[in-house]
Amino acid sequence: MLSKFDRKILYELSRDSRLSVERLAEKVGLSATPVRRRIKLLEEVGILKRYTIEIDLEKCGFGQLMYVYVKLKSRDRDTISKFESRVRTLSEVSVCNLITGAFDYILEIHTKDMQGYNAFLRDVLAELPGVFGIETSVVINPVKSEPFLP
Repeated sequence: MLSKFDRKILYELSRDSRLSVERLAEKVGLSATPVRRRIKLLEEVGILKRYTIEIDLEKCGFGQLMYVYVKLKSRDRDTISKFESRVRTLSEVSVCNLITGAFDYILEIHTKDMQGYNAFLRDVLAELPGVFGIETSVVINPVKSEPFLP
């Protein structure tokens, strides 16, 4: 179970993973030593898995975000394995989740623009192993994007 200090540490690190332990201690209301100890424990038990950055994808030329729903022809192990292995190699796909419902997977895809997505859809997505159906939702305007914190 996370303490209120653990939650504060996770919150502050999610906002800026480059914070020094001293600055983090100021923000959460503890001294540096217990903060350092709590971070080490959060890392050891696997709650704090990595430190990362946030990139402005639009400024990098990848301003178009889509959610793509994929249905497979078959859900046998071989088809699933081949599909998942191939998806893991695609840099345009930032997230791929197996889901319940009418589709089998939801993918978060970033491309330069709609023309870039059209080419990716035709040349890559439609050619993935086992793909039977694809439905795309285009993100018009992101409203909120923050890491979930317990």
